[in-house]
Amino acid sequence: MIINGAFVNATAYRSPARLSTLARIEDELLARDHSWWTGRRPLYKRAVAEVPRALYLNCLVSKSQVAALAPDLFVPIDLQADDASTLFTVLLFELKNARPLWAPRILGALVPEIMQSNWRFYGQITESARKPRKGVLFVRTVTASLLLSAFGRRLARCFPLRRARQMILEQQSSIVHGIINPGRGTAPQLLFVGERADPGSPPHIFREQFSSYESYARWIIDQHLSLVIWPREYVVQDMHLDFQHAKITRLQPQQCRISGLSTFQTQQPFDSFFVERLVAFLDSIVSGSR
Repeated sequence: MIINGAFVNATAYRSPARLSTLARIEDELLARDHSWWTGRRPLYKRAVAEVPRALYLNCLVSKSQVAALAPDLFVPIDLQADDASTLFTVLLFELKNARPLWAPRILGALVPEIMQSNWRFYGQITESARKPRKGVLFVRTVTASLLLSAFGRRLARCFPLRRARQMILEQQSSIVHGIINPGRGTAPQLLFVGERADPGSPPHIFREQFSSYESYARWIIDQHLSLVIWPREYVVQDMHLDFQHAKITRLQPQQCRISGLSTFQTQQPFDSFFVERLVAFLDSIVSGSR
């Protein structure tokens, strides 16, 4: 996708299925960035899901490059300590017990667990005729779930999805492993190994803004609105999180390889942390024409 001359999601959707027949069917149904459902009201229900584990890899990227992505809809955040850069996060997490908000938790046990990864910029969503609102711009979303791919690309259109063959996020003692294996799909590849570290102070770029590492990490996590831009429309999703039982752990990377970061003129995260026991609530999904 090319937005106002800036390069986003350059590689088209491609199924990671091993069987060529299944791959061709999936590509035929999902590869295009628009369909017969484009322009209709996004399909969703107010829902809740548990987030047992989430990994945040935080980077600095060129602010001018991000500002060029969609200047009519999104303005990247300014950083007090670096005028030329803005914030970019690769988030890898799992969803469990997803269900409509009215449904009992036992119903969520029937829903398969879903792995997902969001690549996002932070800033202001600037829709016309509305005051700017704090939010994030999704430029890539990855999942191993075919069901979520169909939902996110067609019915709700709230994720610019690419599908991977395998995604793993696990914790073994003090070590956290994160893996995205794209297979023959066009998702980015990711390998992360990190060890628990003392939280210390916030990263230097945010030291004047936050008094503790916990407050810095909560601000990164707690972004309610997300924006996705398609050739003919844009979609804004509103979610909120319950932090009541959340545990945040800073990580010291031992290995970190993420394909595609060079597209955003960055190489390695400047900070990473691991979150346990979040609860996510989907409140609304709305669309607008471009």
